[in-house]
Amino acid sequence: MDPLGFKDGPLVWIDCEMTGLNPESDRIIEIAVLITNGNLDLVDQVGCHYVVRTDKQVLDNMGEWCVNQHGKSGLTQQAIDSPHSPAEVAAHVLAYIKRWVPEQRTGVLAGNSVHADAMFLRAKGPDSDGLIKGVWSDIMEHLHYRIVDVSTVKELCWRWYPDTARRYKELAPKESTHRALDDIRGSIAELKFYRDSIFK
Repeated sequence: MDPLGFKDGPLVWIDCEMTGLNPESDRIIEIAVLITNGNLDLVDQVGCHYVVRTDKQVLDNMGEWCVNQHGKSGLTQQAIDSPHSPAEVAAHVLAYIKRWVPEQRTGVLAGNSVHADAMFLRAKGPDSDGLIKGVWSDIMEHLHYRIVDVSTVKELCWRWYPDTARRYKELAPKESTHRALDDIRGSIAELKFYRDSIFK
């Protein structure tokens, strides 16, 4: 598939796993990207996925939920062992996005509750280490200011099409792995379900 332009309606699906919920003090420890056109067709099946090198002391100070979940999924140990710095990962992610969506302000950020990921990507958080701007901020500067948040569609579906919402709940995986790439694939599948069930 060729790189996408405005007429293709590109969606840049991003999911991050973090050490907590505060973008000013917590860190991104995993990030994944998949890109689709407006019809939700993937431009690349593999996508872009990195675990960010993180000091054990930082990981030991995570809240209980993160300690349990990231420990169970294996992400905590992978973050300790990762060779990739935040700046290196941010550069690779931006290069991947530009490869498929070269024109600035064309790709729309997409995901589930993706406003939270956007807050971390915009923040100057602890990974910036004296930089004038956040280490991840160039990613957001390349994307359009709008977002497609699947959780918005989910909430509206429960209110307006409750039978459809119940059907999706029966079909959906019962538990998330809370790993970035798996979560993105789940979000794309969920939006496809709503498109085929509601947006006819």
